[in-house]
Amino acid sequence: MSNTTIELNHVSKRYRLRQGWYVTSLKDEIGRLSARLLGRRVEPRADFWALKDVSFSLDRGETFGIVGANGAGKSTLLKIISRVTVPTSGSFVARGRLGALIEVGAGFHPDLTGRENISLNGSIMGMSRREIQNKFDQIVAFAEIEQFVDTAVKFYSSGMQMRLGFAVAAHTDPDILLIDEILAVGDASFQAKCLNKLAELKQQEKTIILVTHNLANIREHSKTVVWIDHGQVRMAGDPDVVVDAYLEHMTAGMTAESVGSLAASGWVSHDVVILGVDTYNEREQAQIKFDRGDAVCIDITYSAPAPVPGAVFGVSILDIHGYPLGGIVTDPDAVKITAVADRAVLRLTLDPLLLNKGTYTMNVYVSDPALRKYYDFKRGVVKLIVDGPKAGAPDATGYIYYPHEWEQVK
Repeated sequence: MSNTTIELNHVSKRYRLRQGWYVTSLKDEIGRLSARLLGRRVEPRADFWALKDVSFSLDRGETFGIVGANGAGKSTLLKIISRVTVPTSGSFVARGRLGALIEVGAGFHPDLTGRENISLNGSIMGMSRREIQNKFDQIVAFAEIEQFVDTAVKFYSSGMQMRLGFAVAAHTDPDILLIDEILAVGDASFQAKCLNKLAELKQQEKTIILVTHNLANIREHSKTVVWIDHGQVRMAGDPDVVVDAYLEHMTAGMTAESVGSLAASGWVSHDVVILGVDTYNEREQAQIKFDRGDAVCIDITYSAPAPVPGAVFGVSILDIHGYPLGGIVTDPDAVKITAVADRAVLRLTLDPLLLNKGTYTMNVYVSDPALRKYYDFKRGVVKLIVDGPKAGAPDATGYIYYPHEWEQVK
């Protein structure tokens, strides 16, 4: 018996784009056919290839991560594997019972209760009536909806729908489990419960395909990662290698010139202008790649046509997807622009750098908190790559490293 559970061979998916807001009707299609029969010109529809020539295979028990930008084709790939849609060309094989959670609330009938939807979805996923009855209490308890199990799903919050969807999919005893962004939703305790369930399924040698923008989860749980870019497989292999290449691509070319300021929109003034932002190591050598614990010098070059004594400089750090991780501002009593400055440099030193492995960006701005006014704002003007022996050490999770010491006291 083959150990391969999923195999895709040159799979492509094409969508015909509709022109305008309307939905094509039977009358429209008859009109197009009549025009062709009469020899009249018919405007061709534009084609969009969501996937192009995708090939890979997964062995039983393998956890497979998929990364890519929004619109890259990740969800389309999962819909093909779960048989929600069919490929335009190519072939694929999925051996075994499939459990899929590719959209919050997908497959639920809003007018049916949670109890009824558990039975309906369990049946769709191949569970027998006896299986559903035997696992019903486990599913309800896992989803934490005991109080609402006989309430119509249309009254559930998105979080409740998500919990119920994951609970049903994970308790169908699937050979293959497809998960799309489910770990990005819900509170921390439920996310921990989901991760524990994934670990349990991995121990049972279930095949898991995980799509998420949480790259830490991708690195931690995946044996292999594929990077989908504009519908094509850009890279596949070791999670660290593929994720690092994806992050490098995502931030390539991100400079002050390409991102620019918000002055053109009228949101900022020109009383202070940020001319550039550069990063250096402690030897004052230009550098953007550091290890955790290194010293990082951030030089902000600016000009001020006139004194602006209330100006405050700020630097905020963001992850690769733009989520803020904290920031630092100058003390207005310690740093003042009290004179005209054609070209001045303000240095911020982070020593030691307490970021874990990853790629980060920084927003740099000048504002006046008292006047609630921005003078200049540079979005994503700095790219910082944190990598190295310390950054990849297993004694920390998440983005921030907390200096620590463990001690057994009793």
